[in-house]
Amino acid sequence: MAERLDRYATYLWQEQKRHPYYRIQTTDHRIARKLKKRQNCNLVGHGINTPLWIFNIKYSSPRKALKGLANITRSSVEKSDEKGVFVAYTLPDMDIRKDSGRDKNG
Repeated sequence: MAERLDRYATYLWQEQKRHPYYRIQTTDHRIARKLKKRQNCNLVGHGINTPLWIFNIKYSSPRKALKGLANITRSSVEKSDEKGVFVAYTLPDMDIRKDSGRDKNG
């Protein structure tokens, strides 16, 4: 039976229509680290008991905002069920580890 992999979600929405400010909310620590390094991006909220980061960023147009989200996540951007919210899903890093219960000879 195939096991479903957990995915990280990164959401993008415009704060107010006809204004260049957007919010990016992510559960992926790698995306949060990338956004913290950007000078035009501010951390405005984070989760205390859960991995959650919310950033404020400025884009000149909605098209550039979607392209920016795709570049940050290196994933395709989809329109979510909610109006005006876009989402990109990323997979966690996969580590290949040896089974600790086996001996080296076989």
